[in-house]
Amino acid sequence: MKRFLAITCAILLLAALASGCKKESALVLATEPEETSENLWTFATLPETETEPVEPTDEESPQDESGAASTTKTNIPVLSGNASATTRTTTAASTTSTTKSSSSSSSATTTTRPAGGAISISSKEEALRAFNSAVQQVTGGKAGFAKSHLITSQDWAFDQGFLESVNIPFVGAEMISQQLSGVLNTALGKGLRTSTAGKGSANSLISASAFTMADMKDVTWSGGGQQWTVTLSVKDGETRQKKGGSLTGSSPIDKGPLSLAANSPGLYDHMNAGHVFSLVKTSFSFVNVEPIDISESTSQVVFTAKLDAQGRLTELKATFRQTINLNEIKVLNGLQSYKDNKGSSSVTVTYDSFVY
Repeated sequence: MKRFLAITCAILLLAALASGCKKESALVLATEPEETSENLWTFATLPETETEPVEPTDEESPQDESGAASTTKTNIPVLSGNASATTRTTTAASTTSTTKSSSSSSSATTTTRPAGGAISISSKEEALRAFNSAVQQVTGGKAGFAKSHLITSQDWAFDQGFLESVNIPFVGAEMISQQLSGVLNTALGKGLRTSTAGKGSANSLISASAFTMADMKDVTWSGGGQQWTVTLSVKDGETRQKKGGSLTGSSPIDKGPLSLAANSPGLYDHMNAGHVFSLVKTSFSFVNVEPIDISESTSQVVFTAKLDAQGRLTELKATFRQTINLNEIKVLNGLQSYKDNKGSSSVTVTYDSFVY
């Protein structure tokens, strides 16, 4: 009996042990996901470490101070396939960097290089083209400058009959001549007038030049390198204005840069016959003078331009002689007609202090 009980207890003990092993095995299986999760996290960090050298292949890769992509990582490829890709990408990045640098350098050169480049003059035609182009850079670019307009030696010789017809009491013919000369000289701008043109502002103090070789007596030039001097000797001209008619004649000086003498209407650097006609009509209204036939002529016309290496004006001067003839004027409401009232003058126009 005791032996039976011992055997029975032994069987029960074995059964209990078997049952316990099954429960412990289930617990191990339940913890496997946690262990697997830890292994996955550990594995996830490995590619980051191994592929880190490939990161600079991206276009936004870090650059050193010189502008080139950093090679600290790309020079240590881990995988052969990535190494080839990295090398190609690095080369492309280097090429792009070089291209941008060259483009930037080219742009800077274009910006800082003076417009038009350095000029060269080796003929009269080239000298004239350089002159016209220099004026165009002023008018087209609205450059700033200073201007002076000087008229000297404006002497008049009036018809004696005209002086006597004025018949101002207690005033002799000589004094009348002086007074009339003064009126004309004032109207025509005798003396010095100065004006300025601000950079970027439209103005009427200078005109575009359209001189051709047909307008020239001669063209000369000198200098080279940093400064050139172009001198134009312009042909003489003559214009005429009659009452009821239009302006006739030709004056090559009008094809050049001269324009309004000052910032006021009516006064021009070159007063052609039409301009003089209008001035006489208004200036002598106090003695009822009516212009009938007026002419003017220009001679000894010379333009001298100083240009810098790029062909821009640094100074422009024009000098000429002018003779004005009041060929016929009427006074006292047309009752008397007088002829050959002449005046002559020297004109100097200077442009300088250019700002481009």
